[in-house]
Amino acid sequence: MRFLPYFSAYQFYILALLLNQEKKFKQTAISNLFNKSTKYIRQFLNKTVDFNTLFLKLIGILNIDLSQGYFSIDDTSYSKPFCRRLKLISNLFNPSTKGYTKGYDIVFICWSNGKITLPISFKVWHSALEKSKIDIGIELVKYARKISNEKNWGFRVDALYNAKKFLGYLHKNHLFFATRLGRGRILFVNGRKCLLKTTIWGKKCIKGWLPGIGYVWVTKYRGKYYCANRCPDYQRQLYEWYAARWCVECVFRFVKSELKLQDCQAFEFDQHYNHIGYCFLAFGLLQASFPNLNVYEAKKRIESMYVTKSVSLKQEVFQLCA
Repeated sequence: MRFLPYFSAYQFYILALLLNQEKKFKQTAISNLFNKSTKYIRQFLNKTVDFNTLFLKLIGILNIDLSQGYFSIDDTSYSKPFCRRLKLISNLFNPSTKGYTKGYDIVFICWSNGKITLPISFKVWHSALEKSKIDIGIELVKYARKISNEKNWGFRVDALYNAKKFLGYLHKNHLFFATRLGRGRILFVNGRKCLLKTTIWGKKCIKGWLPGIGYVWVTKYRGKYYCANRCPDYQRQLYEWYAARWCVECVFRFVKSELKLQDCQAFEFDQHYNHIGYCFLAFGLLQASFPNLNVYEAKKRIESMYVTKSVSLKQEVFQLCA
């Protein structure tokens, strides 16, 4: 990874994330891999790290113009059901299991130009924070506006963030957004109140007034409703704008499956926070180092460079050869 030397103070943990071959991210596995004590690993995770600065450093090294891309914002659960002594842990609803679990929520914003995706910032939500995830999302939007000098291709927003407060802030500040609406949402068309689910759409986009937000364009595509505060050139374009937010889902999927995001066995909140930040930084470094490969192939490339794999034969093979 040609950009890793720029982050030499953190490369131990980044390599631990990328080269660990265990099924779970255990501190003992990292201890054996790099011949470091588990105490050393915990002390390393205790250090205060400004990840926003590190993400900007990577963007600066790549000479990325943030105005030539769009931002995507979403959140994901950080489940820690067996860490009841962990401070600030909260009850979370898990959409996949449709049940509740213990843990934190990670609100994350990334930048993409359709070819490469880079982390911008993240915040960890818990019930003691005295602010909602919508409030945190607005804070991340303000930060993204600041570092992009108020110039960008807008925001791709998950359905969870289509609240009046969030979309109203974007619309009020003339920021383009694309999102998905629930079928029970109210829309005023030509002064007439209607529900999205009872409106006859056909293959067209309808301009209407969304309460608490303003004038938007809405369409129904493949049974779902998509919305933006800019007139599209054709109906499917509303869906395409929204579908561009899939880049943030790809980040979550990779850091959970390949970097073992949720398998950190730390004891303190700050240690978990730093582990989350290093996972996002490792993803960004892979994207930057191998822009023409997907991150899964890039990780395999790193493993082929540094990991020696031994192959053993099952007993049945020897019996066949006898």
